[in-house]
Amino acid sequence: MKKQRSKSNTRVRKVACTVSASALMLGVSHAASIGFNFQNDYCGSTAAYRNNVTATAFGIPASRWESLTPMMTGYGGAPCDQLSYTLNEVVDTTTSTDGLNPLPNGSVTVNWYAPTANWSNWGGYDRPGPYYDFGGSTVTPGEGEVYAGFTRDGINFGAPGGADNSAHLPPYSVDITGLKSLFTNTPFVIQLVASSDSMYHLTNAFIIDATASSTQSVIYPNPSQPRDQGDAPWIRGHGGGLSAASTTLNTDHVKLIGNFPQHSVSLDSDKTHSINNASCIAGFIVTDKPAVTMSPRPVLASGGQSITLSAYAIGVTPLSYQWRKGGVPISGQTTTALSLPNAILATAGGYDLVVTNLYGSTTSKVSTITMDTISVTPASDFVIDSNPAGLEHDGHNSGATWMASNTDGANTTRSGVMQFTAAHPDQITVPAAPIFNAPTGTIMFWVRSAAAPSSPAIVFDRRDGTQASPGSGLVIIQTTSGTLEFQAEDGTKVDVTSATSVSDNKWHHVAFVYAQETGDSFIYVDGAPSGLQTGNGAWSWPSTREIELGLSHDPAWQAFNGLMDDFRLYSRALTAVEVASVFASNALVDTTTLNLRLNFDTAPLPGLILSWQMPGVVLQSADSVGGPYTDLTGATSPYGAAAQAAKKFYRYRNPVTSVVSNPFLM
Repeated sequence: MKKQRSKSNTRVRKVACTVSASALMLGVSHAASIGFNFQNDYCGSTAAYRNNVTATAFGIPASRWESLTPMMTGYGGAPCDQLSYTLNEVVDTTTSTDGLNPLPNGSVTVNWYAPTANWSNWGGYDRPGPYYDFGGSTVTPGEGEVYAGFTRDGINFGAPGGADNSAHLPPYSVDITGLKSLFTNTPFVIQLVASSDSMYHLTNAFIIDATASSTQSVIYPNPSQPRDQGDAPWIRGHGGGLSAASTTLNTDHVKLIGNFPQHSVSLDSDKTHSINNASCIAGFIVTDKPAVTMSPRPVLASGGQSITLSAYAIGVTPLSYQWRKGGVPISGQTTTALSLPNAILATAGGYDLVVTNLYGSTTSKVSTITMDTISVTPASDFVIDSNPAGLEHDGHNSGATWMASNTDGANTTRSGVMQFTAAHPDQITVPAAPIFNAPTGTIMFWVRSAAAPSSPAIVFDRRDGTQASPGSGLVIIQTTSGTLEFQAEDGTKVDVTSATSVSDNKWHHVAFVYAQETGDSFIYVDGAPSGLQTGNGAWSWPSTREIELGLSHDPAWQAFNGLMDDFRLYSRALTAVEVASVFASNALVDTTTLNLRLNFDTAPLPGLILSWQMPGVVLQSADSVGGPYTDLTGATSPYGAAAQAAKKFYRYRNPVTSVVSNPFLM
């Protein structure tokens, strides 16, 4: 007689089967996120150009990145002259040398073909914009290391050292097998990483399930617009980005192939309408569990702005999202973007995104929102801009001594002067302002110096570099022969010296008249011509460099030792007659183009320094807190304001009403 099974036992076995299925999904499966990094070998310069991933990149920790065998660039002699090659790498649970890390399980084989390889100066979105590049061979650990090396596509920028490679050469091809030994019980998705040294846009790419013979196309939706190198009829720059993620795959064998690259010139010869579509690859990511491959970036905002934090995550769908502030979930914020309208001080803080699927959970980097404010710092020694028209640009004195008057041996008396002592050393600075950047202008002042310096001394400096790397801008130098020398761009564009010495312990009026478009420059001493140089070519002011009197930011120059009075900056080239009238009578001449005048008639005054971080805002002032407020056009941070008899109130307005943390997301 057969014994019947109880119904209760049957129910128990069903429950046990359900638990077992759940364990198979969440407990037994080997959830993983693995990155593969293509490197290049720049003619054996392995220390500089081979970039094993040493920090978290695209949300994948360094221990889960596989830095594959470096490819040769094709430059130089053997073995670097190698072109059109195929390489192979096997990665398993034991590999742990030369840029490889052990897999959590299984063994994956990667075979790849490329016409050649190269190095990109594009460093990824962790670099400062707008081009996100860097110089030299040193990259930021993490994403920069992945972007650095890439497979060339055989078309754009051609073969090393010359014209295009044959159009019949295909772009890269990557063949991956053994994926189901890594993802034993789970499907997965793939995302591509691309960079190039010759691109304006990136082509799409194909991800092929070789087992099922199915193909899907992925695109690079919003790569940054690269800096044009200027050596091609199309835009050619360093750039890169992330592709969209593939749909779910569940196969042992996958191929990655770039679409055919191309470049051409538009009929209207407009570079932005020309084509330069690169087809390169710098790496790829394979994962089942979530990975936030582009985290929200930090944000600097001002009151009233609308802020959008956004991130990009991949992983087997469905993915769920939860935004947090300070680690606390924000109710209702469960999409890839977080909108924060009308930001206030309380909006500031650290935000992140938690992404979850059946195989795990991950958290993005923290995006810190900083709310900008105007900070106020008491300061002393403000020298007043007595320019009768336009915005007042007060200077700040650091050590120079004010004298009520000074008379030289020729009985020339100047009222209200500043004395600079090289032994201190002393300096007067005026913050940069756009109004100082006029393409033509006149710099003039009175100067008295007892003797020529032992080495060249700075009287005026407004460059964006140093003597070793001068950049743009100009300097006025007291030479060892006692003359004054006027240089633009380290003398490469303008280098003209006064014919007479001004270092004889007498007061002299000097004027430097310039035209940047032509490089024409004239020197006047005591109202008379004293030097000229014409036709040297265009040069430019630095747009953000302060005016420095008596002491340079560049320590290579000696500090000035002497006295100065009535410093002026015009945005027009004054005529010889006008310069002579200023010398003879201190005439103001054309006040509509007189943008700065430090006549030192009164001793330096106490005041305040206003500072803020937000670029592009417009500082405003008013006589009462309720306004009306007036724009102080051209005022930049830090802005110095000397003490005034009446109260003054300041604020800024921001023309930009919204800010997005990741402008290059899909």
